[in-house]
Amino acid sequence: MSAVVILVALSALIGFALGTSLPWLAIAATGFGLAVLSSAVLKIQGFGALPGIAIVVACLTVNEMAYLAGAWRRSNGLIQKQADNEPGQCRNNNIAGEPHQQQKSPSSFA
Repeated sequence: MSAVVILVALSALIGFALGTSLPWLAIAATGFGLAVLSSAVLKIQGFGALPGIAIVVACLTVNEMAYLAGAWRRSNGLIQKQADNEPGQCRNNNIAGEPHQQQKSPSSFA
């Protein structure tokens, strides 16, 4: 039974890690690898076909849910970063990224 808990926890960890850093295609590749790994571990542990299939489906479901949670966290972080890049109200109408240009007053030419 501890193998099942470890497989589900590993599925969640992998899914969340992928969701925070990689595009959705990564979940397909790791899902296949996770299914093969889970099947092998459950076969070695002596699980039957139906319980093994149910556990593999549960692992893949947890993996995808964790991926969505990680992707949601990543997208919220991007929104926050974009909001932080907006110029503040005290910018004196300068465009962000351009060096500040001081205008000389007519009295300074004399």
